[in-house]
Amino acid sequence: MSLDFVSEVWDALRFHIDLNDRSDAADSLINLLIDNNYEADEIKDAFKGDKEVLKALKGYAEQHDTEEYEEYDEDEDQEEWD
Repeated sequence: MSLDFVSEVWDALRFHIDLNDRSDAADSLINLLIDNNYEADEIKDAFKGDKEVLKALKGYAEQHDTEEYEEYDEDEDQEEWD
């Protein structure tokens, strides 16, 4: 499915989502797109100008980088004890 089409659907539906729930909806959208092998750069290009989606994408990227760092630290700690 084209990200341009997904962006159009988001634009059509986002105003029907309560303002307090849009952030969670954008997070769910980002997770769905990432799970379906869309790259962050592609998502950023398709949703440029949409604050909620770009904020969710940034949050996902920060969380993803943090998880990788924590996994690395755990591996390093294990090697020190061996």
